[in-house]
Amino acid sequence: MRAMVLALAMGLVIAGVQAQAAPIQKVAAVPFSGGTQTVLYVGPQNPSAIVVSFAGGAGQLKIAPDGKIGIGGNFLVRTRELWVDRGVGVVIPDMPAGYANLFNRRNTSEYGDAIAKLVAFAKTQANVPVWLVGTSQGTNAASNGGARLTHGEIAGVVLTASITRPGGKPLFKETVFDNRLAAINVPVLIVSHAGDSCVQTPPGDGPKLKAALTASPRSEVVLMSGGLPAKSDACEAFAEHGFYGVEIETVQRIVDWMNRR
Repeated sequence: MRAMVLALAMGLVIAGVQAQAAPIQKVAAVPFSGGTQTVLYVGPQNPSAIVVSFAGGAGQLKIAPDGKIGIGGNFLVRTRELWVDRGVGVVIPDMPAGYANLFNRRNTSEYGDAIAKLVAFAKTQANVPVWLVGTSQGTNAASNGGARLTHGEIAGVVLTASITRPGGKPLFKETVFDNRLAAINVPVLIVSHAGDSCVQTPPGDGPKLKAALTASPRSEVVLMSGGLPAKSDACEAFAEHGFYGVEIETVQRIVDWMNRR
């Protein structure tokens, strides 16, 4: 009888721990000077850090009130559970209401205000370090935020598949070098895939980008390799550009680097 009671008690404890460990998910509307952006937050009960994740492309994700994402293939969006599994909360902003797209707008002062408000929102979720993480066109946003938030608001910046060269169309003229990279005074990790053949994100530009971060106390260039055969265009999410097939290794490498602070 005593053994049965003990087993039952242990079962209740385990169930309680599992319930306590269930991730938090919420959708919020975050206002800024140019309007409002819908935001999805996903995180563990006690995160060690929070990343504000800036997707690439046009920036539209179609986040629903229940947290489902209509356009969710982007590297940072589809890996959100990998970050949570590693103790990191994730803030994912949708394209602001009223915007047609985010092309050539991520480097602006207006979007800089949107980034500041996202960081403030992240800090309402937990009192932990906040990092800006961007991929592809989202690196324009992350570097813009890093250049503007220079008074301790953020812990660092991570740039993956960075836009270092303009594209051939007017929509694709914005690059990370249009931001004041020399003003970024937090650690910066630059991550590329060695096989990325997108003309706007050549991995060989990593050292040039690192050299521009003259105020960063710690910066590093990391090259990933391997993965699965591409099933999208070279500049899309399911190719080397989007770390297709090496998502786990890439997220782990980033989280390990963040934890070295």
